[in-house]
Amino acid sequence: MLETALLAAIAWLLLAAASFRFRREAGVPNPRQVRVLRLAAAAILALALFRCGTPLTGERWVRVIGGASLGAVIVVLALSLDAMLILRPLRQLLTRPAPALLRRLRREHHL
Repeated sequence: MLETALLAAIAWLLLAAASFRFRREAGVPNPRQVRVLRLAAAAILALALFRCGTPLTGERWVRVIGGASLGAVIVVLALSLDAMLILRPLRQLLTRPAPALLRRLRREHHL
């Protein structure tokens, strides 16, 4: 259950960073980055569903919903304290300079 709550918290944090309210704090101005964050959050939530540790029955759904609820509460409380501090690692990840190989490929192929 703890693993599900932590995975769900990461997914909710990515969804919060993709939301209009927190885009500026997360450093996500590009619509492509917003789509990537939303897809990553959906993949992490799907991973949480499959990593619950029970057969695919009603108990697994209860665990996923409970873990997702706990994760959502954790993210809401953390963002209400200091959104800039919580979203700083994501901002650094999204705004870091591209590696030299990627820059060269972009220049050569005019991307």
